[in-house]
Amino acid sequence: MTTTAPHRTDAALSVDEIDVTASDRVEDIDEALMVVHEGFVEAGYLAPKPSGRRMHAAYLNPGTIFFVARIDGETVGTCALIADGPFGLPSDRAFAEENDALREATRGTIYEAGSLAVRSEYRRSTRRIVMRLFAAMTRVALVEFPEAPVPLAVTPENRRFYAAMAGTIELAGPRPLYGAPAVLLQTGATALAAHCALRTTPTQRAMDGLLTEMSPSWFTDRRSHLPLPSGWLNTLLDEQGVTDQLAAQLRLLAETYPDVLSRILAAARSRAAA
Repeated sequence: MTTTAPHRTDAALSVDEIDVTASDRVEDIDEALMVVHEGFVEAGYLAPKPSGRRMHAAYLNPGTIFFVARIDGETVGTCALIADGPFGLPSDRAFAEENDALREATRGTIYEAGSLAVRSEYRRSTRRIVMRLFAAMTRVALVEFPEAPVPLAVTPENRRFYAAMAGTIELAGPRPLYGAPAVLLQTGATALAAHCALRTTPTQRAMDGLLTEMSPSWFTDRRSHLPLPSGWLNTLLDEQGVTDQLAAQLRLLAETYPDVLSRILAAARSRAAA
């Protein structure tokens, strides 16, 4: 869910100064989670955590990509393309039926654009930072999953911004999500690129330029496709209660459906050995 207001006045910063990195590396994700934590706490979606980071189990779904925006090497904003998988999507909490309909219709992986936050010192430049982040996400998606649906949960007042920038359609809402109203929108790489290619508005022209630029100097893909360090990850999972939730689910299965748990563990071992 977004934690900032992309429609604010923005005249202080040139987009040429904003670099974006696509990453699954711990050093980039760690910075991203700090920015998300700051934004979620400020917006009232999250109680402050001792680590100063916001972890969600869905980030562990294979294929999830974080995007980190920086100015002169300083992290100023972030978002993620969260791949659907065993841990579901963050917006499932409020929009499970709509996301299930997308899953059924496509019979493929969907990717939620979420965990969008901009550091408070750079809020005057929110619009440009968000546009650069979405352009980076779309460039990756156009190559790797161009037809995949991309749902995103945003505050109702930001509907118009995302419709203008990403050609979104509204799937549902408003509903409470993290204690605040949210609407569920949908876009996708191909649809977003086609929308911006119309070039009928300044936003479309700016986005189309970002999407069609050859070898952009502002974008770097640093994905390693390696697992995150277990020590770093364990601390955050424990702090956010994810470990306890998973343990409770396993206990319930073991007590109520022991044969089901045995099949799950056998399947997990089989996948790990493959």
